[in-house]
Amino acid sequence: MQRGETRAGWAGLLAFAFAFPFGVAGSLMIAPWVSLLAILAFPVHTSFWRPERPPWALFVATGFLGWALISYLWSPHDDPGQIWRTGLGVPLYILFAIRVGQVDGPWQRRIEAAMLFAVIALGLFLFSETVFDGAATRGFKLGAEEHHDLSEFSIDVLVNRSLGHAAVPLLLLSMPVALISWREGGPVVGIVVMLLAGVAAFSFETQVNMVAFVLGSVAAVLTAFWPRTMLASLFGLLAGGVIVLPLIMPGLIDVIPDSWRSALPASFEWRLQIWSYTGDLIREQPWFGYGLDASRPLNGEAEVFAFGELHSVEALPMHPHNATLHVWLETGAVGAALLAGVLVALGGRIAAAQQLSRLQAVGVAWVVVVYVSLIVFSYGVWQEWHQGTVALAATSVFFLAARKRARPISHA
Repeated sequence: MQRGETRAGWAGLLAFAFAFPFGVAGSLMIAPWVSLLAILAFPVHTSFWRPERPPWALFVATGFLGWALISYLWSPHDDPGQIWRTGLGVPLYILFAIRVGQVDGPWQRRIEAAMLFAVIALGLFLFSETVFDGAATRGFKLGAEEHHDLSEFSIDVLVNRSLGHAAVPLLLLSMPVALISWREGGPVVGIVVMLLAGVAAFSFETQVNMVAFVLGSVAAVLTAFWPRTMLASLFGLLAGGVIVLPLIMPGLIDVIPDSWRSALPASFEWRLQIWSYTGDLIREQPWFGYGLDASRPLNGEAEVFAFGELHSVEALPMHPHNATLHVWLETGAVGAALLAGVLVALGGRIAAAQQLSRLQAVGVAWVVVVYVSLIVFSYGVWQEWHQGTVALAATSVFFLAARKRARPISHA
């Protein structure tokens, strides 16, 4: 057993064991917990720091992260907190996934058991909340948080938002855990896990979770047939999207027929307003962007038609609710080019990995597509709880190639 294996094993075990209660609470505590456990699992053996091949994707990612942090120098936002949360958090999330993902033997089996517990427990909780209209979460909001002064509609929004957040760890982890169950001879367990994830995705009026589940499922099926080709294509498509999408999105929004827009849910109509406003801002300062966390003070006003009348809404509520626009707005074309480079390098390394198994390729495609769907249609790029949850999902994907029985696939 390598030095530090026990510490890494305990870190993984504790991370997934507490993913359930933290998920029930809205998932916000996952990020600091994963960061703390990454420090606990910090590798001390020299072999960890001497990879067989230069990690070019990691070098380019360091460049992108460094540029994003430096961009705070010209940001109109006066709170430097995001520098520390992103600058320290992202390296720790990566460290956790790589270090714990290398654990094997008895500790791997223990961590896999903790994964299965977290996913099934969270899935059953969300299934119960679906059946009973969020009764437990509603009781907590009214009792512990004392939201008695809010209207019934506002309480419903709070409940659905909390449960929608709770569904994110379940969505990201469901496919890798289902594949691990399948590999170990428990296909029924894997099917149950995916059914629970599907129910959660289509509940709580969180359309972005529905989109993520559907797109992730399509990507997973295609990758099962063409693993290396799909992964290379997927990362290439994402890299191109980072560069091109913000440039063409304002024009595409302008030509959407009014009849189509009126048929959209109010939340998506609001997103179109946000994306149009952000596109205008990007055109004014395209090269270097407005700086880290600049989205917050760049807010404006817009109007959205919902519930039979016009409502005044924020034109940029905290962030653009689209990852590509978010990157361009705050880090400019330079940041977008660096991020595209990260995606190309990472996709090439994964698709060419000698020990890539078919199951692992499916897990990678699922996690990438689900996460990208979430941050392209709703959440912000810098949200720590998302990044910490992705670290857990990446760890589970590493385990899909950890057993010798997983056969490498050919490059054909």
